[in-house]
Amino acid sequence: MQKHTSDNPASSSVSRGISIRQINYFMAFLVLIISVVLLLSTYRTNSGYDEMRQNTENYISWQQSAYDLQIGSDYLTEQVRCFTETGDRQYLDNYFKEANVTQRRDKALESVQQIFGDSPAAQSLEAAMAQSVILMDREYYAMRLTVEAYGYDLAEFPREIRNVGVDPADAALPPAEKEARARDMVFDSTYYERKNAISGHMRNCLSELAQDVEGDQSLTSDALHTLLSHQQILIILAIAISLLTMILNLLLVVSPLLRSVMFIRAEKPIPITGSSEFQFLAKTYNLMYEANLEKREHLAFEATHDKLTGVYNRSGYDFLLTNLDLATSALLVFDLDKFKSINDTYGHEVGDAVLVRTAQVLRANFRDQDFVCRLGGDEFAVIMVHVRPNASELIRGKVAHINRTLRRAEGPTATVSCGAAYGLGVQDIEEFFRRADAALYQAKARGGCDCEVTDTDPMETVSL
Repeated sequence: MQKHTSDNPASSSVSRGISIRQINYFMAFLVLIISVVLLLSTYRTNSGYDEMRQNTENYISWQQSAYDLQIGSDYLTEQVRCFTETGDRQYLDNYFKEANVTQRRDKALESVQQIFGDSPAAQSLEAAMAQSVILMDREYYAMRLTVEAYGYDLAEFPREIRNVGVDPADAALPPAEKEARARDMVFDSTYYERKNAISGHMRNCLSELAQDVEGDQSLTSDALHTLLSHQQILIILAIAISLLTMILNLLLVVSPLLRSVMFIRAEKPIPITGSSEFQFLAKTYNLMYEANLEKREHLAFEATHDKLTGVYNRSGYDFLLTNLDLATSALLVFDLDKFKSINDTYGHEVGDAVLVRTAQVLRANFRDQDFVCRLGGDEFAVIMVHVRPNASELIRGKVAHINRTLRRAEGPTATVSCGAAYGLGVQDIEEFFRRADAALYQAKARGGCDCEVTDTDPMETVSL
């Protein structure tokens, strides 16, 4: 029986490996925490953008409100001036519709006060409104003089006009002078000063609004920048953790697994490396390997080996082919040439000696990991393991060397004929044998002492 030796890593002292399960759980927990924080940060970022958008919309609305007060004031000025110039009542009606119904000035002030309360912007707008109200008293007076100058029925005009107290000196003026006096009151320098004061307060209001909004936008922008920086860090951490998890799985599971496949194919114990889970599997496999090796070494010699030659018998041959990887094996079937004549001429004892010598030569010309078998009579087989279909020349060279060795032996000699086949693509051991036996038949047909190899594939590589 062939001797198996191995350096068993399972027997050496090893430290417990890292648990890949715990690593994955821990990494998954970290990614979960980062994802939650990232979601919260994203929510806060969206809220910040909404706040910025709302601030911008509010600024536009507040700016429009301030402009509405200015526009309302200018509209009133335009209407009172047109009335004093033409005496057309339509302008007076437009004036009071704006002042009492449309009320753009009042609504603008109310809108800003609701948001800014007693802020500088609201105070400036209130000051502009106060100047506009003061200006309205002057406008009421000018319109009252115009009504009297044109001889309109005072009872037909709004209460604000009727309640205006006219200075006796102005009341005594003739219509043309009353009309001129009314125009002067809405075109003189005093009126322009009031209008300029309103415009000044409006500019202050807009400036304060811009500063307030700019401050809010700056704070919100800084907060968004911080949030985005945190998000970038979290994303980088998540990517780093994912990559680290993948690398650890490659190092602790995939790489040891790929190495283990090579050891298993070489029929060696698996090195105990990698994660604790993989080390457990490796130790379990090594125990099974040792048990199987021990069973193989303690198989009943008579059950698996030929008593005469010491090589595997037909039962051992069947067992080996059943448990080997056929796709990486080659089967060589040998038949002694003219062996019957040796038996008939020299007797069975000499024939047995020829068989023993043939078995010894076969074992000497193949590797320890290959299996030499006697199938019965003068028929032998060699199972070459871990070989691929481009070893044809090597096989032919081995057979030629075997025949040269047999010819140099003392006493009666018998050469061998060989048929070889590769296991790649075969379906079962019967087909494997049929291919090799068919090749042997061709070698015998050429007169023996020859070798025929079938099913070759020069595209494959081999290392024997």
